[in-house]
Amino acid sequence: MSDPSRQAGPRISPLLSVLKQRRPVPAGIAPLDPEDEEEPAERRPRLREVKGGEARGGESGAEAPALLRVAEAPSVLPMPAPIPPLSGEAAARLEERRRARRRGRRGVVASFLVMVALPVLAAAIYYLFLASDQYVSEVKFAVRAVERNTGHDAINVVNGPPNAVAGNTDSFILADYVTTRQFVDEVDRQLDLRRIFSDPAADFWSRFDPKAPVEALVNHWRSVVVSRYDLSTGILTVKVRAYTAQDSVRLAEAVLEGSERLANEMTERGRRDFVRFAEAELVRAEARLGNARKALGDFRRQEGTFDPVRLATSNADLLAKLRSDLSSMQAEATALASALQPNAPVLQALTSRIRATERQLRLVEAEGRREGGGEGTDMGSLVSRYAALEAEQGFAEKSYGVAVEALRSARSLADRQQVYLATFARPALAESAQYPSRPAAIALVAGFALLAWLTALLIVLGIRDHLR
Repeated sequence: MSDPSRQAGPRISPLLSVLKQRRPVPAGIAPLDPEDEEEPAERRPRLREVKGGEARGGESGAEAPALLRVAEAPSVLPMPAPIPPLSGEAAARLEERRRARRRGRRGVVASFLVMVALPVLAAAIYYLFLASDQYVSEVKFAVRAVERNTGHDAINVVNGPPNAVAGNTDSFILADYVTTRQFVDEVDRQLDLRRIFSDPAADFWSRFDPKAPVEALVNHWRSVVVSRYDLSTGILTVKVRAYTAQDSVRLAEAVLEGSERLANEMTERGRRDFVRFAEAELVRAEARLGNARKALGDFRRQEGTFDPVRLATSNADLLAKLRSDLSSMQAEATALASALQPNAPVLQALTSRIRATERQLRLVEAEGRREGGGEGTDMGSLVSRYAALEAEQGFAEKSYGVAVEALRSARSLADRQQVYLATFARPALAESAQYPSRPAAIALVAGFALLAWLTALLIVLGIRDHLR
């Protein structure tokens, strides 16, 4: 029998030639040489038969109906071909790009050292070795006001606003007052702030220049004094920093004394305002009452009557009586005239009485009309004017009584202290320094420096890419 491998030989050679012509040769791999077919059997590529998309090995090419035989990769790959050298211009451009990349990396490193490493190193040296210790004293107090009546009558008007509103307002005033220049001037005259803040033991950065103007002293005071008011609890907290524990306690005591002094001044001012307002109201009420009484007295003197209302009432009663008597006498005279002679003594006497009654009636009516006295001189006008003057006098008397009671209440309220400080945490001598917080300060400097460096780096890289 013939050897199957020899029978398959002629069938493989045309297939390999077709694959060599159609398959591209990868870059860097040398093409196959026809002499490579004579290599030893162990280095030759093994053949596999592919049928229906599946490979089967170990069968002879003569027995299996193979459609295609694929050469497997040899166990030893061929060596890649050497890269041809670049031309002079291309090599120069490549070298220039490498140098630019190296310069960019060196610039990034240099910027990091300048913008991050050096500031952090300087902050570490300052806070760890140079920064002076600062001691804190704390004082806590609350502003309290006396209980006030919240009624709406005229007497309670001078008693001021309710307690809660007044306490909150006074607390905010004190919280702002301890940072004002007026307060700084008072404390400076008492404790010599320039000497305290320019302590030789302090470091050069935080030490205050004693020759600086007062505005710089106020700014330095605001940097070492922190006042905070808690609206929910009504507690005012003031923290004071100094280079020694003794100085911090003295400054905190000065803050407490100044706050109490301001509270007393506000109380005294409130007292004066209450009393001044009540006294002004009383003066106005007195003037009104005096004018009303004078107007009523002038009216009585001019009209010659003390009470026109009573006079008008009596005149009305008299007129009614005279008219009734006159009617009776006229009726009696008419009855007698039919029975007696006109010259009868009884009839003449009755006629005389009728005439006298008529004259009296005319006089009373004339008194009521005030005939010939001009406009507004009738009894009705007199009664109207008198009623208005009397009503004005009554209102003035009531206003005067209210003003007197208000003044008494204001003076009673002025005798009590309206605003006072309830201090429950007095300044204490600190045993250890709380400022500066060295790790937190160094970390803060590092964070800001890193953020600034990253921002600048992004901006520079963006500009560079845009220019390219």
